[in-house]
Amino acid sequence: MFLIILYLLLLISPADEPYQPSTFVFPAYKHTYGIRKAGPTELFFLLGFTVKFRDPQGLACTRLDAWEDPEDLHDDDELTVYGVNSGQNNIIFNRSMWKLGVYGIHEEDDQLLNHPHGICANRRGDVYVADTGNQRVVRLFNPGHQLDFVAAIGGPGKTEGLFDRPRQVALTTRGDLFVSDSSNNRIQVFGSDNRFKYAFTGENYLRGPNGLALTDVDEPYAFHKENFVIVIDSSDSRINKFTLDGHLIKSISAQDFGYPHCRLAYVCIDYHNQILITDYQNHCIHKLNSDLKHLVSFGRYGDDDYEFMHPTGITIYRRFGQLFVAEETGAQYYWVGTDLLDFKHEQLDEQMIFSFMLTEPSYLTADLLDSQGNFIMRLVHRRPFRPAGQHRITWNGFITKRSNKWLENEGLNPSELIKPGQMAPTGTYQIKISVEATYSSRTHFILEKKENFIYSAPAAAGQGSGFNAEDL
Repeated sequence: MFLIILYLLLLISPADEPYQPSTFVFPAYKHTYGIRKAGPTELFFLLGFTVKFRDPQGLACTRLDAWEDPEDLHDDDELTVYGVNSGQNNIIFNRSMWKLGVYGIHEEDDQLLNHPHGICANRRGDVYVADTGNQRVVRLFNPGHQLDFVAAIGGPGKTEGLFDRPRQVALTTRGDLFVSDSSNNRIQVFGSDNRFKYAFTGENYLRGPNGLALTDVDEPYAFHKENFVIVIDSSDSRINKFTLDGHLIKSISAQDFGYPHCRLAYVCIDYHNQILITDYQNHCIHKLNSDLKHLVSFGRYGDDDYEFMHPTGITIYRRFGQLFVAEETGAQYYWVGTDLLDFKHEQLDEQMIFSFMLTEPSYLTADLLDSQGNFIMRLVHRRPFRPAGQHRITWNGFITKRSNKWLENEGLNPSELIKPGQMAPTGTYQIKISVEATYSSRTHFILEKKENFIYSAPAAAGQGSGFNAEDL
């Protein structure tokens, strides 16, 4: 009997609230035909029994110069994506938009990889892989549709140019190579000729450096021109920001933003120099601004929408915001979206204050509506975009005038209950906020949130002109 009652309770209990965060969103259908996850089934259809996903690790993406067609203005978002399949010692990449290639199957001798981890690439075709098991970095080249072995850098050791468990690699726009030399507790830097230049230990902040990403002032797809390196270390829970020559700028722990138990894995930097970090243990992506202030943690455990299973590698194409995330069973593909969190409103004297947080720099529009949803006035116009972080909108109760032509152009239905050019009467109103990202999903994704609130007009202004929801 107890089991029957328990079963009935489960049937009638309310369903969980849908989990629909929008800091990252799904690409438009016509862009992917609905395919946004690559799992074992998709890999089998493309490669048969040749390769299986085993311990996916680092990711890298770029727009290859070799793919550039100056006469085609609509192909600039066609990328080459490289994924390290560590458990099978190979690299999976797309040879075209419809075909996959694999490095590490037919290669021999010193061209073979041994439990590789990190990978980076540039548009010229250079590809570097942290060949962890062989204690070296391997340089490859992609002339357009294949990966060719070029050279091996380093070997086992502790002196300059040698490695002990190299984990991640990153390239400057000028071709300098940064390598997280994990067990040697340092970052080593090599020139474009693959010769050792210098190393830094981070003023004792580098203890087992792992994840690594950088940006520099020559980066063409960066809103802010900066030089810095992000390194994850200290048992995969500390995030360090350095200058390119190794001077510590700032260091925080994941515990500082509420994750005392985590396993931070890989990191990348987006167009706005925001930092995206995969958390293998908590099955999510942590997003920080360039000052290492936590903005949001996106995702949770599972294999459904917006969910991850032990995410590892992460990479973003900074120009358009195409995001790729490796996980235990394959990889996922997102566009950059935006979310509006912690919305609050309060009235202080005659002024209404609306506060909220944006998880991505966003174009924002805020409209004041009556309780039936008809337009009264625009509180915030769309441009310029607002940065990620905390924001506040204030309204002093005055209804501004607007032209009928503007209302018609905007497609707005004006309220007949509230007259412009005067103070608003006491009553129930709505605020509608619309936000969209500055790139990637723009025009494809717009987030709208509405909130009812009560405005109390000053005694003199509201006298004899009050209304409430019932009146409307």
